[in-house]
Amino acid sequence: MRLDEDAKRIWFTADLHFLHPKICKICSRPVREEDHDQWLIDRFNSVINKHDQLFILGDVSMGNLAKTDKLLDQMNGEKYLILGNHDESIKNSTRFKHKTQIYDFNFDSKSYHNIHLVLCHYPMLSWNRKVHGSGHLFGHVHGRVSGVGLSFDIGVDANEYMPLNLEQICDKLTKISLDLM
Repeated sequence: MRLDEDAKRIWFTADLHFLHPKICKICSRPVREEDHDQWLIDRFNSVINKHDQLFILGDVSMGNLAKTDKLLDQMNGEKYLILGNHDESIKNSTRFKHKTQIYDFNFDSKSYHNIHLVLCHYPMLSWNRKVHGSGHLFGHVHGRVSGVGLSFDIGVDANEYMPLNLEQICDKLTKISLDLM
């Protein structure tokens, strides 16, 4: 059974690291340093529409607010920020509908009921409603650390440099759940 169309319009990612040329070498990103930011924006805009929602789980940019806002203005989607350790310079950006350290995301549709995800930049061992089947999305680790239980790294380095939508998230959590049995 597939989720409602709305689930395809809600996106998640982490660890963009705009204005951080060294990230290409540090994380072996397959792009030249000088092309990185536009490359990532183009990849995201190829799947995210202007009216979609995009939850960014931290480390948006290593640059200043003005330069980062110009990049964010090029990106499709209504943006929500879960702050990461490299977001100090953009914490006052007006480009985000909402900013917080941790976020309990809930989704209910005709096809799926009571989807609950805890969004945080950092991986956690335990999270709200974990014992009730809640999932947890995190970044920070750039694909170098596996999640526990129903959790995984949503960062670009762990997901072929692309965001994942809610339908893809649910598919991935279902697979994790089956593997845990």
